[in-house]
Amino acid sequence: MHDIFDKTLRIHGITGKRLSEVTGFSQTHISEFRKGKTNPSCNTLQSLLDGMDELSPGAKKYFCMELAGTASSVAETISPAKKLVIEGMSSMELAQLLLVVADKLQQGQPAKQLISA
Repeated sequence: MHDIFDKTLRIHGITGKRLSEVTGFSQTHISEFRKGKTNPSCNTLQSLLDGMDELSPGAKKYFCMELAGTASSVAETISPAKKLVIEGMSSMELAQLLLVVADKLQQGQPAKQLISA
């Protein structure tokens, strides 16, 4: 997950310093997560993703899609009806969905099983 987080920051041009300023988490804490040295709690991850999205709208969605696979593979495996549901979700609902996915991943369930469920 840390590599996807780092990739999302790089692609969206978000620096650890700016994310730190927006979220209140230290640059060191953010750097340690980017390098895979620590894992944030679900609440911390949510705050970091919200901060990323504030700095670069769409960053949270990109992170979630990368976490689930790639944008193209996600698009191929999600039915049109489910896509409409996801697109209609509020930021809070998407955040809750992300927390469920993160919890499943922490339990060791592969992301591909989550997509097909």
